[in-house]
Amino acid sequence: MREEIGVDELFRVTGNVIDPYYGYTKMLWIREHEPRSWERIHRLVTPNAHCIQLLTGEESIDLSSAGNYSGIFDIHGRTWSEEIMEELGIPRAFFPEKIVSSEEVVGEVTSEGSKATGLRRGTPVCAGGIDAPVSALAGGAILDGDLASMLGTSMCNGFISHTPRLSPRLVNFPYVVRGREITYSFTGVVTAGYCVRWFRDELGHAEKERAEAAGADAYGLLDEGAEKVPPGSDGLFFLPHLMVGERAPYWDEHLRGGFLGLTVSHTRAHMFRAVLEGVAYAMRYSIEAAREAGLPINRATLVDGGARSPLWRQIIADATGLGMDYIPDAKGAPLGDAILAGLGTGVLRDHGVVEEWLGEKVRTEPDATRHQIYDRRYGLYKLALEQNRALFEKMGELGG
Repeated sequence: MREEIGVDELFRVTGNVIDPYYGYTKMLWIREHEPRSWERIHRLVTPNAHCIQLLTGEESIDLSSAGNYSGIFDIHGRTWSEEIMEELGIPRAFFPEKIVSSEEVVGEVTSEGSKATGLRRGTPVCAGGIDAPVSALAGGAILDGDLASMLGTSMCNGFISHTPRLSPRLVNFPYVVRGREITYSFTGVVTAGYCVRWFRDELGHAEKERAEAAGADAYGLLDEGAEKVPPGSDGLFFLPHLMVGERAPYWDEHLRGGFLGLTVSHTRAHMFRAVLEGVAYAMRYSIEAAREAGLPINRATLVDGGARSPLWRQIIADATGLGMDYIPDAKGAPLGDAILAGLGTGVLRDHGVVEEWLGEKVRTEPDATRHQIYDRRYGLYKLALEQNRALFEKMGELGG
């Protein structure tokens, strides 16, 4: 890609960079390593488009999925980049002609689709979209400057932009509502929530046993200990990157996790709080990348399992300096799908219903004093990323 297209040209057309994350790199891998499979390809389709075709007989792809292929998608024209396809040797004929926004009706259930599923013949079927932006929609992200952060096993920070504000540090593709106009940009940490699970499973045996005996939650018990530790964890620091490599905004295939500054004075409670703080620093890093691209952050919402922790929500608010809304009863992507279906069929007249369906929001405001502490500590997070690049790369060369 670097030789044939160039990084700058790729970003100019697609709004994205060169990385194995994107769909087009998998296509190139198949072409290079499985030429017989490549010769037999009729279409390359997404899972949701395949299901829709079985139901309706219509070939299509939604804009969010096409944009997440990147490489071969013109994010400005919201269509395929035939010029880049030709340069890469990826046939235009591999892809559907119909590119639709996620809430658009693609077709109706045929008699064959009805027999296979029990759905009534003639039932309209909408395009749907990628899981993360559909979850963001379910979290109420629809206005310019909205941020929806999914704090699950992985963290996905989705930024909504009504005016194109693109950066090579972000993954950028059309949003699932008004996909021809609104852009969804995201960053994340692959092991955000997984860090907490890892700590519970590997270092939280005492809390697990107490929780099982008392019918309590081990995470809650770990939080109780961490609450007694001061902000900054008495100098202990944690990099929350427990799988080798990170995508946006890091784009670093060698990045790893680790505790820094560990001394004999630190306890397991210090270590657990440092884990929570490390993820909060990483979220701030993502937010800064978005702001550098000119993205405003007007509203921020936390959803998914990790956000259930009041302590973690407070740490994130304090570290980022942003007020955070939490939706305790968030329904996730299935609610987003229902909204898309309602918009596409006209059952819902506009996206205003999103706010009505979200339910209660719990607000967490940053504390000014703690924010100052985390502000100073955040500089160490960025320094640790830079100073350890060579070390992590060398570790990878040595194996393990």
